[in-house]
Amino acid sequence: MPTEMMRRIKTALFVAFFVSCSCAQLRNMAVDETQVLRDAKKVAVLIRLRAPAAAPYRPDFERAKKQIGAKLAKQKLHLVSEPADADIVIVATEFNEDRGAVASATTTGQTTTAVMHDMICLGDEVNVFKGGKAPSDSDAPIWSASEVCGFSWPLNRAMERLAKAMRK
Repeated sequence: MPTEMMRRIKTALFVAFFVSCSCAQLRNMAVDETQVLRDAKKVAVLIRLRAPAAAPYRPDFERAKKQIGAKLAKQKLHLVSEPADADIVIVATEFNEDRGAVASATTTGQTTTAVMHDMICLGDEVNVFKGGKAPSDSDAPIWSASEVCGFSWPLNRAMERLAKAMRK
């Protein structure tokens, strides 16, 4: 009986795995989605903030809005409030990411002091969708970038990458 039960469990897990993989998003390779980026004139921006962590820099709506606005102004894109009126929809997600423990040591004379703490960074993910409607969870982005940590704002770096993709 236990071997029959194990066989059924394995079969159920295989079916569950197959069903979850078969729901992957399909994209038409004959459609040049980069052309959508190059031709875009109107853009809607949605900003999502994930729960903040105990970090020096936390997800911040006003900062994200200011950074995105500055980058869009350089691109000469017209900001619209409704995704239905936009050529593209940008969804920016700010989050904190725990990069693990960081240790440092200081030696003064014959005394060494070690300090260990978690390195929690600010991160941003930018996904671009075709306009005409608000994106849903099942929609595949036509372009995306993710930036975490670094010496400059991750959102600025992601938006620079988007600007470069729009010029190609």
